[in-house]
Amino acid sequence: MAVSPGSAAGGPEEAPVRRGLWVYAVVVITAALIVVPVADHRLPVLPNLIIVFFVLMAAADLLTAHLLVQQFLAGGRLATLALSSTYLYSSMMMAPYAVAFIRMRRSGASSTSAEIYAPWLFYALALGFPMLVAAQQRVVPVLPARLSGQDRTRRRANAAVAAAAVLALVVAVTILVVGAAQWLPPLYQGDTLTAAGEWAGWTAVLVTAVSLLAVSRDLPRRPPVERWVVVAISASLATAILHLAAPHRYTLGWYAARVGLLISAGVVLLALLAETASLYRQLSAAHQGLAAAHQDLDRAHRELSRRAERLTVANLELEAASNWKSDIIATLTHEINQPLAVILACSEELTHEWDTTTDYERRAAVQALGNRVTQLLDMAAHLLVLCRVEPGQIHTHPVALPVQQALTRVTDNLTKQARKRVSASYGPPGAAVWADPVHTHEVLTNFVTNAVKYSPGGIHMSASLDDMGNEVLFAVSDEGNGVPPDFVAHLFDRFTQAEQSGGARTGAGFGLYLSKLLAEANQGQVWYEDVVPHGSRFVLRLPRAQRSPQAADSLDSVDGAATA
Repeated sequence: MAVSPGSAAGGPEEAPVRRGLWVYAVVVITAALIVVPVADHRLPVLPNLIIVFFVLMAAADLLTAHLLVQQFLAGGRLATLALSSTYLYSSMMMAPYAVAFIRMRRSGASSTSAEIYAPWLFYALALGFPMLVAAQQRVVPVLPARLSGQDRTRRRANAAVAAAAVLALVVAVTILVVGAAQWLPPLYQGDTLTAAGEWAGWTAVLVTAVSLLAVSRDLPRRPPVERWVVVAISASLATAILHLAAPHRYTLGWYAARVGLLISAGVVLLALLAETASLYRQLSAAHQGLAAAHQDLDRAHRELSRRAERLTVANLELEAASNWKSDIIATLTHEINQPLAVILACSEELTHEWDTTTDYERRAAVQALGNRVTQLLDMAAHLLVLCRVEPGQIHTHPVALPVQQALTRVTDNLTKQARKRVSASYGPPGAAVWADPVHTHEVLTNFVTNAVKYSPGGIHMSASLDDMGNEVLFAVSDEGNGVPPDFVAHLFDRFTQAEQSGGARTGAGFGLYLSKLLAEANQGQVWYEDVVPHGSRFVLRLPRAQRSPQAADSLDSVDGAATA
C-alpha cells in the first residue's frame, strides 16, 4: 500500500487524472447552481437530519484521515500526512461547531451562539479545509528530504506530532472565536444573513475557488489516493455559493449545502477505500509473484546444492585418483631402484670382469639378473591389475572351479626349483569353489610366490571345508620367520610391506592388497595366521560350488589373462 516518496513532498511523476474525479467535482458545483434559484425556499427545522449530518460528517472525515495516515506510514510521503491532518482538522472542528449549534437551538436565534459562535465556527470549518490543503502545497516541498526516508517508528512519531498540532489548532480557533465574540461582527441576525455574513460568504467563495484552482494544477503530481481532495474542495465551494443564495437558515439551500458536504465526504471516503483496495490487490499480486519467484529461487538453490554435492563427490574422486596415481608413481620410483641397481651391478661385473670371473660367479650373476627381471615383471603385472581394479569395478566371471585343478594350476606355473619346495593336499574329492578362475589363480600364486621369496624351507598348499561345509578354505603355509605382530593389521593395505631381516625389502607392496580386492570381488576373504613354532599361513576363503562341476576345459585358455 506504499507510494513512492520521491522528495520531501513525495511528488511522484505526473500521471493522467481519472475522468470520473472531474465528473464528481463538476456535478457537485452544478448541483449547487441548479439549487440557487430555489435556495431561499423555507423548510421546516429538521433536528434529526442536523444531528445525522454532524455524526456522519465527522466520521467520514475521520476515516479518511485514518486511511491517509496509513498511506503515510507505508510510504513516508509527507504530503499525504499533511492531507490527512487537513481531514483530521475538518473532523475535529465539527465538535465545537456541533456544540455551538446545539446551544443555539436551546437559547434561540437571537443568542450569541446563533449570531456569532455557530456561524463563525462553521466558516472556520468550511474555509479552513481548502486553505490548509492549498497551504500544504507550499510548505511541504521546502521540508528536508530526509523526513520522507525515515523508518516506520519515526513516521508514527511524526503522525502523532501532526495530530497534536491539529488538535492545538482546533482548540486555538475555538478559543479565538469564543474569546473574541464581542469584537466579531455577527454573521446572522435572527435566522437572516447580515451584511458581514454576505462579505464572509463572498470571501469564502473567493478563497475556496483559488484553493480549488491551486489544487487542480498540482493534481497530476499527486498519487490517486490524494486526488479526491478536489471533490471535497468543490463541495466547500458549492456550500459557499448556497449560503449566499439562501440568506436564511433552514432553507432549501441551507440544507442542500450540508447534504452536499456529507455526500462529498462519503464519495471521497468510498473512493479512498476503492483506491486502498486496489493497492492491496496490487500488493497481493506482487506478493504472489514474489512467492513464486521465491519458490523458483528455492528450486534453483536446491538444484545448485545437488550439483554442488555431485561436484564435491567428483572432486573427491578426482583427488583420490590423483593421490592414487601419486602413490603409485612415488612407490614405483622408490621400489624400482633396488632391482635396477642390482641389474646394473651384475651387468657391469659381467661386462668388465668376464675373463677374471669363474663359471660359478657368472651363473650367480646371471641368476641375480633373472631374479631382478622377474621381480620387475611381477611389479608391472601387479601394477597393471591394480590400475584396472582400483575404481571398484572388478568384473568377475565365476564358474564351478575344482579345488584340485586350481591348486595344480598354481604348481604348474612355478619354476622348477620352486616346484620342488611346494607340496599340496587337495581336500575332499570333487570339492569345487564358485569363483573366477583367473582371480583365484592370481591370489594363490601371490601367496605361494611370497612364501618362496621369504621362506627358506618347505611350502605347503592345502584345501579344506569350513565347519558348515559351505565354503572352501585355501591355505599356503611356510616355515619362515612370520610377520611382525605390529604389522599384521596393515598386511593387506596398499603399498605396505614388512621389513625383512637385515632391513631388506623386495616388491612394492601390491600383491597382498591386490589379493584382498580379488577375494572380496568373488564374495571371499583373505587373512593371515601365525604358525607355531614359526612360520606363516595365508588363507583364502571362497564360496563352495553348489553342485559337482564338470572339468573346465576352458581354464587353460584364461591362464595368464588380465583381470577384467
